[in-house]
Amino acid sequence: MRLISKVFLIIILSISYSYSDVNLNFLPGEGYTETSIDLRENNKPNYSILAVRELIKSDNGNYFTQFSLFNTEQNNDERIVGNLGFGKRILSDDKTLMTGLNIFLDADDNNNARASIGAEARNAVLEFYANYYSGLSDGDDVEKVLDGYDLRLASQIPYIHWAKAFLNTYEWKGVARDDVKGIKLGSELFLTPNLNLELAYDDKDKAGIEDEWYAKIMFVHPAKEGPTAKDGIGGTMWKEEKDMSGELLSKVQRNNKIMIEFKGTSVISRTD
Repeated sequence: MRLISKVFLIIILSISYSYSDVNLNFLPGEGYTETSIDLRENNKPNYSILAVRELIKSDNGNYFTQFSLFNTEQNNDERIVGNLGFGKRILSDDKTLMTGLNIFLDADDNNNARASIGAEARNAVLEFYANYYSGLSDGDDVEKVLDGYDLRLASQIPYIHWAKAFLNTYEWKGVARDDVKGIKLGSELFLTPNLNLELAYDDKDKAGIEDEWYAKIMFVHPAKEGPTAKDGIGGTMWKEEKDMSGELLSKVQRNNKIMIEFKGTSVISRTD
């Protein structure tokens, strides 16, 4: 299993570096690319690259792949984590509702590995995501990859068509310790067609893990269509019904970081 984790990370590294090319043509088809900086209280910044690419297009949806590579901190140790997923999305007959299913494999450079299955449902105003995560292998005798789930509900903010508010609840099943539960409350702001900002407060119920504010700055390509901050306050409460075809290549909302319990200490990895 450790060899599989290493090979998996090499594949993600190769794909990500290929996408750093301006043409972004490593895989065929249209897609979405995001680079981001994650700033948190009392932690070093995290940097990531994420891409979504279409594999097969149909009249009422598509099949796609999503992958990412980023750095993170686990128990004061810098890690590289890779994610690779595949999914299917379907549009309703009037194309105002999009639903989807996806599967992912996550691995880090310490041979921890995890799989997940997820579902989503979205329209112009509301979004719902559900993900279940299951550990596949542990890096060593000190670390244990935890199973868990998260649920995310997001809504456009009334009259502000370029902003979303979201609530993200999660739970991780402890092995030697209590389960870890928490709620994230935040907002995603579409500042320009190429620049998004996510601000949130992560309220954890586990002793020894501090609650924290975080800000995530996202640079996206191609430019996003639709309202941005320059449009200000709208004259209507909600967006009008819209064709969700343009969201078929948007990213899956999930926790890309592997949740780890460290044996023999009171430390559990950050829950983001």
